[in-house]
Amino acid sequence: MGELNEFPKCFRFFAQLGTLFEARFLRPLWQKYPSPETDDWEAIGIFLAGYAFERQGAKPDYRHVATDVISELARQRCPLTHANTVQLAWGLFRDYSGETKLNYANNPLCPQATSYTRKTGPATTCNKSFIEFLHDISRSGLPPNIVVFAKTGLQLDHTRDVHNAIQEINGIGPKIASLFLRDVAVIYNVFPTKDRHLLQPVDVWVKRAFEKITRYKSGNSQDIETVQRGILEEATKAGERAEAVNAGMWYFSSQIADSDYRLSKALGDLGYAGVLLEEYIEAIRQEATAAAKLTKSRNE
Repeated sequence: MGELNEFPKCFRFFAQLGTLFEARFLRPLWQKYPSPETDDWEAIGIFLAGYAFERQGAKPDYRHVATDVISELARQRCPLTHANTVQLAWGLFRDYSGETKLNYANNPLCPQATSYTRKTGPATTCNKSFIEFLHDISRSGLPPNIVVFAKTGLQLDHTRDVHNAIQEINGIGPKIASLFLRDVAVIYNVFPTKDRHLLQPVDVWVKRAFEKITRYKSGNSQDIETVQRGILEEATKAGERAEAVNAGMWYFSSQIADSDYRLSKALGDLGYAGVLLEEYIEAIRQEATAAAKLTKSRNE
């Protein structure tokens, strides 16, 4: 693997796996919130449940805490553009989490300019809370809705502007911004012509897979844009949708190969990669059969 004429086979394989990613991760999340364009609270739920707390090292509890906070705010019919809602959201998050040592600087619900203490001394948060960000969106003439904001930006080919803007939220970096934009593009079938590489979230698994396929070795571990542009370019040459390739690349590496050793072996031999995939699919079949039996027994 690694020769140019092998790229189409590999990228086609990953694009096919993108359908598994959609079925297991993407569609179930978005189906929980069926009206995100017209219901601002549903749009918030999607972002907080599926994206905002995907930062490496973030506690898994926090996405669940955040979604409960939003449910309570929606129940109280709190106006999203009101300053009190910003503080109420943060207060509820602290209460629900029950923790005294939260990471203020990286929490998407922590308001801007909030004072806290870190090891080096007193500090204040620099970026906006998610609710503050939505307030700013509303000032631009759009509804306070991050899904509408992202979709509109993609439709207008303002991908870089939207990608940069989302990173104004506490704890949101380039990877999460790309992940969210990629999924919005897939859900609504809206793919920009400019800066489309920014729809390529690159984590350690995607970067490893890209390097093993292309034998590209970066002297800079932060050289993410090269990977983004490389995936887009090679997927396009192979006649595949780059966003599906990206999702499939992550899915195979992290969920199926599940180790650097097996990933290297599989990308050097697509026959072996196919064996791993078949084993994985069989496990899913058995799990689905067991789930059907469980559901039947519980309903009897």
